Amino acid sequence: MANVANEQESLSRHRKLRTILPLVLMTLLAFVASTGTLIFYHYLDDTLFSERNEHFIEISDKITQVIATEIRHYRTIANVAGNLMDDAAPQNTENITETLQQIQLSLDLEEGSIFAFDCNSRFYASDGSSGDWHDAALLSSTAQTQTLISPLDYRMDGATYMLFLKKLNIPGSSITHIAVAVDMAFLQTSFDLDIFHGHSHIYLVTQQGDQLYHHRCPGGFIDEDNLLSAMEHYQFIRGGTLDDLRQALMTLHSAGYEFQYGTKDYFVAAHPIAETDWALLNFVPTEVLGAQSARFMNTAVVYVSVIAIAAVLLIGLLTFIGLKRRGDRLLIAQHQKTNLLLQEAADAANAANAAKSNFLSHMSHDIRTPINGIMGMTDIALKNLDDRRKITDCLKKIEGSSGHLLSLVNDVLDMSRIESGKTRISHEPMDIRQTLENCASIVSGQLQGRDIALVLEFAAFAHPHILGDELHLRQVLINILGNAVKFTPDGGKIWFRASQHSAQQAQTVLHLEIEDTGIGMNPSFLPRIFEPFAQEDNGTRSNYKGTGLGLAITKQFVDLMGGTIQVESELQHGTRFILELPMAINPNAPEDEQEDAHIANLSGTRLLLAEDNELNMEIALYLLESAGIEVTAVTNGEQAVAAFTASPPGSFDGILMDVMMPVMDGLAATRAIRALEREDAASIPIIAMTANAYEEDRRQCIAAGMDAHAAKPVSETAIFQVLSQYIKKHNNPQT
Repeated sequence: MANVANEQESLSRHRKLRTILPLVLMTLLAFVASTGTLIFYHYLDDTLFSERNEHFIEISDKITQVIATEIRHYRTIANVAGNLMDDAAPQNTENITETLQQIQLSLDLEEGSIFAFDCNSRFYASDGSSGDWHDAALLSSTAQTQTLISPLDYRMDGATYMLFLKKLNIPGSSITHIAVAVDMAFLQTSFDLDIFHGHSHIYLVTQQGDQLYHHRCPGGFIDEDNLLSAMEHYQFIRGGTLDDLRQALMTLHSAGYEFQYGTKDYFVAAHPIAETDWALLNFVPTEVLGAQSARFMNTAVVYVSVIAIAAVLLIGLLTFIGLKRRGDRLLIAQHQKTNLLLQEAADAANAANAAKSNFLSHMSHDIRTPINGIMGMTDIALKNLDDRRKITDCLKKIEGSSGHLLSLVNDVLDMSRIESGKTRISHEPMDIRQTLENCASIVSGQLQGRDIALVLEFAAFAHPHILGDELHLRQVLINILGNAVKFTPDGGKIWFRASQHSAQQAQTVLHLEIEDTGIGMNPSFLPRIFEPFAQEDNGTRSNYKGTGLGLAITKQFVDLMGGTIQVESELQHGTRFILELPMAINPNAPEDEQEDAHIANLSGTRLLLAEDNELNMEIALYLLESAGIEVTAVTNGEQAVAAFTASPPGSFDGILMDVMMPVMDGLAATRAIRALEREDAASIPIIAMTANAYEEDRRQCIAAGMDAHAAKPVSETAIFQVLSQYIKKHNNPQT
């Protein structure tokens, strides 16, 4: 009986265990699911905040760029007004108002006024007003240009003006300054963008948080003069504290925060305005900025919660069934099925992410390429503020990259304007050499990280100064060169050739060729190559999709310029574009028209060339020998020293020296040659021809004893100019 009782008690315990265990397991799983859902919610909330904040800061950055552009625009107008005033050179103030009105009319300045100030701190305005200026200390400043905010009290219109002041130096005149005044209400319209459908509030403030002018936001918002003082009454939620915002303004760097304003949460972004010590504060309700993401988060949390509850119930039910049947087969099968579904969902999500990333990558590449050039040249310019030539060079390259970026954005608009007959070709003065070098510079930037050789074959131009449409010509060349880069695999070549036909009746013809060793095209596609949206559809070109408008726009521009364009191509054997463009010779060309004439006088010159790269050696030999130059080629610095040492004095007229070479580099080879005890060792021109193109590289070359530095890719014109200059000096030391 005892055994029976024990067995019954044991059976009862087992029954209770089978009943209690699933309940305990479900409770534990419910706790884990709830905790995991809560953690997921906070993680998702923080992630979405970071993404919204970064997006909001980017939008604020765009607004500050608009503001900075407006400021630069009116500074330029002030400079032009100063030049016009210099030309007018008024000696007294009797007719100053009329002069100011004429300047304003010349500048077509409808939204502002022109002011002049004399040495007695009196002002004269283009609207006929005059009087004593309230801030004489401002006029005594030594600064050449100033930008300030002023109410222009004498007008009594309640408006606030941005004043762009330029100092003048007119001999014999009492006028000391000129200024352009623009109503801030007008400027506000340029950056008060309706991005958030009227829910955003934009302020311009000083580093201390003071409003530059009293701008009352639509619908009412913070109207106090100092925004930082006003925000002391509000609680910051994310991103940092009010002290962090205050520090961001003082140090003029970008930052974003979320805070409570009344019953609503708001985002605020602080962003400096370029070339000023001002900043922008942009306020947007969280519910507006994050409307989509908030709905996504709520939906995601609901789905996760439902899935978690369903998973808990399912696991508990399966566990109960498994324990009751004394087996795990159904539970294991269900787990396997669940894992399979999860894997399929993960694979689908990964595929979607890959597709999105691929799309963004292609979009990002085309836009970031010129942006990278702009940012890089800007950084170089900022580091060389005292070097006017360097800054000028950087600005020219920035201008080229900016034009290319604009062409990407305007492709569709360009096509529409062409078809509607609104596009006009201008005839402005231009230097074709600079235009070609500019295009080559942009394409060289696109070749960074690619194993593609760009060969520049620019002939000497008898008439480099012409009249034409530089913007559209550059767009034509960049379109074709960009396609050459896109469709040429690594290991290939791109030739960029330019020459000029003889002038007839004050006109010359530009002959341009762009040839590559890329994937080419089927002959059957060539008749349609200039049609809008035409793209060759085959497996070899599936990775090179674009808008299909580039060549159509190119053809239309060439036609509008009165030129011709031809294309030759063979599948897997490359493509060649041939352009003939008639251009008028600039009758007012500068006196340097003949500067290229002496380049052809290098025939018979004897050069020692040190270059270790086989492809670069081939290009250099082609350029030099085509001009009749006798070249002795070596592949490293040690061979260069040996060849020079073994030759009689006077055997070579100059040395072209690469820098990065095996065995002995070009710097060491130069020092070794200069140290030789022979009459021509110290005087023979040694010119660096290297891809080390930075200023510090040039200084190292000069310090090692080289005479000049030519950065690769080197154009034919550039290398012949430097050779002519130094070889002529070497052979005729008295000139």
